[in-house]
Amino acid sequence: MTMRVYQAVAAAVGTREALELARRLTLWHDAMVIHRRHTGDEASPSCEVDCPHEQAESLWLDAVDAYGERAQEFAFLRTFGGGSGHQHHLDRHEVRV
Repeated sequence: MTMRVYQAVAAAVGTREALELARRLTLWHDAMVIHRRHTGDEASPSCEVDCPHEQAESLWLDAVDAYGERAQEFAFLRTFGGGSGHQHHLDRHEVRV
C-alpha cells in the first residue's frame, strides 16, 4: 500500500514528469528500505556515495516541484529528504539561491 501512494499522487497530477518521478520514488523507496536494514536510519561512513540517503533530498525537492502540497503525503521520503519544516515548501530555485 505504501508504494501505491507515489503512483496515486502521480496519476492525480497526470503529467508524464509526475508519473516518471513516481517510478523513481518507488525504486528509491525499495532501495532505502534495504539500505536501512544494513545501516540504520542515519547516513554513516559506511554509506556509499550514491546511497539512498544521498538521493533523498533531491528526490524530495523533485516531489515538491512535481506534486506541490501532495508531496506531503510521502512521509517516508519527507523523513529522509527534508523533514516536515516549512522551509520545504519553498520553490526549488529559492532553495538553491
